[in-house]
Amino acid sequence: MPQTERFSTIGLPPSERLPFWNRVGTEVYRDQVVVTPRSGTVFGGVLLHRSYGGLSITQVTTAPATVQGEPYSSVARESEHAALMLQDAGTTDNLLNGHAMRLQPGMVAVSLRRQPYTISFDETTRCIILKVATDRLIARIGDPSGIVVAPSQAALLTGFLRTILAQQEQSFDAGAEEAISGVILDLIAIAFRRRPAVGTAPHPTLGERWQSTVREFVDRHLDDPELGASLIAERLGVTPRYVQMVFAKMATTPSAYIIERRLERAARLLVSTREQIACVAHQVGFADLSHFYRSFRKRYGISPGRYAAERCGSAPPEG
Repeated sequence: MPQTERFSTIGLPPSERLPFWNRVGTEVYRDQVVVTPRSGTVFGGVLLHRSYGGLSITQVTTAPATVQGEPYSSVARESEHAALMLQDAGTTDNLLNGHAMRLQPGMVAVSLRRQPYTISFDETTRCIILKVATDRLIARIGDPSGIVVAPSQAALLTGFLRTILAQQEQSFDAGAEEAISGVILDLIAIAFRRRPAVGTAPHPTLGERWQSTVREFVDRHLDDPELGASLIAERLGVTPRYVQMVFAKMATTPSAYIIERRLERAARLLVSTREQIACVAHQVGFADLSHFYRSFRKRYGISPGRYAAERCGSAPPEG
């Protein structure tokens, strides 16, 4: 499930706020971060940090200040990550990858974290920062150094990130988290409107990733009698209608696909385990034994017992 962390200077004495914030910035961004407040201002900040499938999202609101960051050399050796910065409110002057740029609300830029960076602002600002593996990002959009994306191009990405951050934390399995991170990468690619780097393998489409996600979910939960469009939607954080649309793209329905997978697994178990037919039906999620018999006969043309007998020489016990 996504890991959510919240930090705030609210309630701290003024003398403790800056040391606390510098420590939080260093821990969350894994950079050596130094924040210098504007003269004559009372510093304050609020930070929300959440992760999905190897991609992290940080929303940070900060009083006027200058932020200087430098990646730790040990972290750089361990893994190379890029920081995509979306200016959500206020204006910032930035030095990223050797490029000076001013970000207005809605604009997006990328720091590849190969050089120190500086962010300066004279008003309270709010930014959304995405941290993603550099090679994964470059495979989608090429080298984004020095590019600033306009608000109109980044509108879909901005809207999705705001929605994600506004939601209460939900429990997702690994497949759903990876699907969410895939959606975000797709929206980044739309915002930058760049083709993948030459020589990289084509990425599966969003629809293909969701099809893979729901298929994997079904296979992991076949033994649950409640498995259906509603349960899949609840666990994956989408609507039942969306689940139905995903299955429609596969020329089937959730219920038809689930029954087919249950019967395929039941057929294997009848032959490989020689367990009682009722036990096999229960293991694959059939709460009603008569329903299992009817469905099995419709699918294979014979009863479960006869199916096993023809392949093993004798039928398994009925009860």
